[in-house]
Amino acid sequence: MDMKRRSFFKIGLGGFSGLVLSRAANASGQIPAAVGGMPRLVPPAQPAELHMGCQIARVPGRDFVERFDFLEESGYDRAEISGGNWAWLEKNIPALESAIKGRNLKFSVTCISARGNAGMADPVERRAVIDTTKSILSSAAQLKALGTITVPARKKTEMPFPELRERYLKEILPEILEHAEKLGVCLIMEPLNRKETMFLRQVADAAAIARDANSPAIGVLGDFWHMTFEETSDMGAFISAGDYLKHVHIASREHRLIPGLDGEADNYVNGFKGLKLIGFRGAVSIEAGYPKKTPDDEKKKMLARAAKLMRRQWNEA
Repeated sequence: MDMKRRSFFKIGLGGFSGLVLSRAANASGQIPAAVGGMPRLVPPAQPAELHMGCQIARVPGRDFVERFDFLEESGYDRAEISGGNWAWLEKNIPALESAIKGRNLKFSVTCISARGNAGMADPVERRAVIDTTKSILSSAAQLKALGTITVPARKKTEMPFPELRERYLKEILPEILEHAEKLGVCLIMEPLNRKETMFLRQVADAAAIARDANSPAIGVLGDFWHMTFEETSDMGAFISAGDYLKHVHIASREHRLIPGLDGEADNYVNGFKGLKLIGFRGAVSIEAGYPKKTPDDEKKKMLARAAKLMRRQWNEA
């Protein structure tokens, strides 16, 4: 990423912070009427709130209860379900339900592996994607989570981008979204950086697919790590998603470690400003690693410091 280019756009978008809270899209997901070539600025329906979360597989602990105890003690109020595939999730529903019961801590979303690759031409693979994603959504609904994260395509394919996009919209999403609508949960698309996917890399592109899918059960994820390489502005990326933005991932910006471990590079204020401008109330959830051979007690200290860093920068935004 050309950091000078990012800095330029941060300065250019900084003027938004002096305006009233605004959204790029209204409640229906449509862009408001343009004024002088720019979207009309309207206040969000509700002010933004910071809900800090972490993937539970990243939290040290002997069991779910011990992990959830630590998260609550450290200031987190959301837990992102991670750690296995669709079969693992279904098997662990009773333990997860029991461990979360009676807490202020709530489940945010599931980040669980489905089978296959949605962009592949193989109909057997497409069927596997649909079936396993529906299973994950069913488990998310049972756990009262908002929904589940999906990556439309990881593997390299020779299929042209427009055809890939149409196949995803017409042959993958309809059945999944019909299932999600019935359950009252959301399928949340995650753009990745170009080293991890050739299909969906920018938040605005995911929002455009969500718009074309025309379903209340589809949304978008913004990941600070991937955005570092693909977006010119964190604020601009989040504004481009508007109400489609349902979840945010956060990690250190140079090595994808726990936030704060990359020092001054771990600045999320510009992005948090964008979240405030669109009235975001989803979770900002840690998806990150640790330095090698880090003991569990030090991992807990890192997570506790990360919660304080996120809260401080949110207040600065």
